[in-house]
Amino acid sequence: MRVGNLHATREIRGIALSVGSGVCFGTLAIVAKLAYDRGAEPLPLLAMRFVLATLFIAIFCRVTGRRLWPGGRAATKLLLLGGFGYGFEASLFFLALEHAPAGVVGLIFYSFPIWTNIIGILTGLEHPSARVWIALAVGTVGVASIFAVSGTGLLGPILALSAAVAVAVYMILSQIALRKQDAPTTALWTSAGAAVSVGIAALVTRSGLPALALPHAGALALASAVAFLLMYESIRRIGSSRSSIANMVEPITTVLLAALILGEDLTVRIGIGAVLVISALPILVSAETRREVVTPADSS
Repeated sequence: MRVGNLHATREIRGIALSVGSGVCFGTLAIVAKLAYDRGAEPLPLLAMRFVLATLFIAIFCRVTGRRLWPGGRAATKLLLLGGFGYGFEASLFFLALEHAPAGVVGLIFYSFPIWTNIIGILTGLEHPSARVWIALAVGTVGVASIFAVSGTGLLGPILALSAAVAVAVYMILSQIALRKQDAPTTALWTSAGAAVSVGIAALVTRSGLPALALPHAGALALASAVAFLLMYESIRRIGSSRSSIANMVEPITTVLLAALILGEDLTVRIGIGAVLVISALPILVSAETRREVVTPADSS
């Protein structure tokens, strides 16, 4: 009985961590929009975001006694995961926004939990129960109800779909990486990898970041650092597939903050979507999974 209680507690904590991560990620679009109003350009803003996020995570690791250096081989893999995983996905997402309306891009991109679950099953990392699929379906309908679809060309949707698949692969690879690394160390080096890749792109384009946008870059960095730490710990506890479903609170957070801070309208459709996404969480908590989460330990 005690083992069952410990397992349930682990599941609830893992889902809560993913929800927290989604909320943090959901603030990024709002802060970025405010930074753009101050004259910031995407690449230098993203570069500063990842550089400062890496610094914040390093401070956290130092204060909490976590190791900073995972070993040369592991550091290289995590740098590549951050640079070509998260960095590549972010680039595809921003390119998609240049070729399609934000609603279309968002609708397609937030299909990534579906792809994460499919890839997890194909690779043998996940064996979800019927309730997990129900939670995924409810959450997907909720997210879909938020966005309006209008006529557009094929390039934008294709880029958005590529970004969704890329982030799904990134989450699966993160789950595998966490077999030998703890969450803070993984967060540190993947954030550093993203900082390097985006930083090089910013230098190549010779884009600058105005001083007025520096506070916003700091806010983006802090939210990203917390989001990375929570996301990796969630993946370590419950796996990438279930974590991705709980992470569906991200667009809900964005639209609510957009209404509160930017004065954008809240519609009935958005309210219904929010209720559906939130209702998927208790279904996810109650699900009995038959999976082998690839983690370094099962004791916390």
